[in-house]
Amino acid sequence: MKKLRIIAILGIAMLSFNSMNAQSDAATTKKETINSSDKQPEKIVYKNIDYYIIDGVWYAKIKKRFVLRTAPKGAKLKNVPKGGENVVMAGVKYYKLNGVFYKKSKGGGYEVARP
Repeated sequence: MKKLRIIAILGIAMLSFNSMNAQSDAATTKKETINSSDKQPEKIVYKNIDYYIIDGVWYAKIKKRFVLRTAPKGAKLKNVPKGGENVVMAGVKYYKLNGVFYKKSKGGGYEVARP
């Protein structure tokens, strides 16, 4: 009975680790795509690349598919996506959503930042 309990605990721990690891891998190594969305994406052009933001997640359109991309540092937006939080790091105010930091731009609006 004790061995069965240990095996069950190890199995649950491995499943939890794998699901957490899969989420981080999706953003870094695997090119996740979506084919459609009910939401209208916000389009940003930065360094001649068309980026689309849906619920604070950044994509680039490649052959009729939206491919997950890292938000490019310096990209400017008129408004930040909803659902984030205000944070202060080293005395600088940022808005953070889905691991992306935004700071107010001198010319108005916001830009992607790396604190």
